[in-house]
Amino acid sequence: MNSYKWIMRILYGVTLLLYLYFLVDGWAFYTTPYAERPFHEQYRYLRPAGFQGHGFGIVGSAMMIFMLLYSARKRWRFMRHWGLLRHWLDVHIYFGIFGPLFVILHSAFKVQGLIAVSFWSMILVMCSGILGRYLYLKIPRDVTGEELSLRQLQEQEKELVQALAERYRLDTSVQERIQALADMRRLESLPLLILLFTLFFQDIVRPFRMRRFRQMLRRQSGLSAKEAKTMSQLVQQKITLHQKVVLINKIHRLFHYWHVFHKPFAIIMYLIMFVHVGISVWLGYTWIF
Repeated sequence: MNSYKWIMRILYGVTLLLYLYFLVDGWAFYTTPYAERPFHEQYRYLRPAGFQGHGFGIVGSAMMIFMLLYSARKRWRFMRHWGLLRHWLDVHIYFGIFGPLFVILHSAFKVQGLIAVSFWSMILVMCSGILGRYLYLKIPRDVTGEELSLRQLQEQEKELVQALAERYRLDTSVQERIQALADMRRLESLPLLILLFTLFFQDIVRPFRMRRFRQMLRRQSGLSAKEAKTMSQLVQQKITLHQKVVLINKIHRLFHYWHVFHKPFAIIMYLIMFVHVGISVWLGYTWIF
């Protein structure tokens, strides 16, 4: 595992632990009925205008603003060489998860009026962002994050098939099993929404199918556990590549419809957030500066 992945894991872990600490520390206040909160000992600090509550709002809002850097990285030419696009996406997702979570602490789990519109837009943006990440991974890309063409995909799949044929002498039953695992023809005719749920289901059950496939390899081909694992990894790569070759157009359509859903709620969220912050500053609700 490279250092970048370790850094991201540590960042997620530290932020999650910090968030859980704040959540547990304020749980008694957050679970107090709304009418009784002004009498709670933590009210001064954890209410939206309190020292901690206001700080949560600033941290959450800053994270959500930093999310926009990913869009800038994709669109502005002078930023195109500022690191790998997939790394920017990973950071975008990090901010997209924890930004809304800190805003929830800022709201003290109580939203109403116009802010409720922004809040629920934020929740929809966060949840749809998880789906967007899933679809993004289904679109074939190179190591830099740039999209691959259908021809490049087909060449990669051909090379992988040749590698399997040269390294292993497979009998007919094993070849048929690989073909069955990689068969995506049935998915081509599915409506988009059903296709999405089918892909979810296949990704969930595939590890179990691959486990049975490894067991079959050891029984029928006499491969060792290590050899069977290596071969199953190659087969898994072939299945993934073949899926992308067959479904590339449908995945692009799904991703297009995801953008149509995701963007309006993001715009609403940011507009109301900026109005909320502007009014708060105008009324004198500043923090330590």
